[in-house]
Amino acid sequence: PLGHRRGDVERAAERVRAATPKAAGRWQEDVELLLAERERALYAGEFGELPTRIPASRFKDYVTDPASVAADLRRPMPEKPYRASRLGTLFHAWVEERAGVVGSAETIDSLSVESDIDDGAPSRIEPGQHEVDPPELEVAELARLQAVFEKSEWAGLKPVDVERELHLPFDGCVVICRIDAIYERNGRYQIVDWKTGKAPKSDDELADRQLQLALYRLAFARWKGLDPTTVDAVFYYVSDDRVIAPTHIDDEAELLKRWRESTSSD
Repeated sequence: PLGHRRGDVERAAERVRAATPKAAGRWQEDVELLLAERERALYAGEFGELPTRIPASRFKDYVTDPASVAADLRRPMPEKPYRASRLGTLFHAWVEERAGVVGSAETIDSLSVESDIDDGAPSRIEPGQHEVDPPELEVAELARLQAVFEKSEWAGLKPVDVERELHLPFDGCVVICRIDAIYERNGRYQIVDWKTGKAPKSDDELADRQLQLALYRLAFARWKGLDPTTVDAVFYYVSDDRVIAPTHIDDEAELLKRWRESTSSD
């Protein structure tokens, strides 16, 4: 992969290996200042003033990687959506249209950072990454997802609501919950979150992702005046045709505990 640059790269790598640690010469002071700045930005974990509105899909980042979120809040970077994110938006719109139920999600006044769509794709293109999205591939993949959905357990069911946006007051903030679909099944409500990305690969990853369902369940229960434990919530990973119902969904006390532990400035 290095091509004609291989010799230069290997010589440079050898110089790095042979270098004396911290021997930056006349640049030493600048290097130390830059590293100290980076250390503060990445690992201080101090949020300062939290945003008023937080998407439910971003909540897990606040509680699992607060340092990175704090760094993003202090120094926001431009974002470019990945093809997978656009594909998720197209699929959600198709399901909504297919259901024949008008959603409630607001679109006019919402900022991009408040979007509650999470399909497992990075929200930012990192240095050296490139997005290639031939339209024909996107169209073909959307058609495949639609065909998979048509064979799912929800294909023949009529949702009671789709794209329902609920604003959940939570510890001084407002969590934006955009619920993909709500069904009545066997005398209970069932919240379904469509995912066009990849399913979690471990129990720990699922434990983090279930936070989104926990917030949806809490918001919907409050809105309907129900006990949250009477509301079911599942993920449907359409690409894998896989339904995942977490064995444990955090209750309000657990959500609040994790939130305060990660965002507290003490």
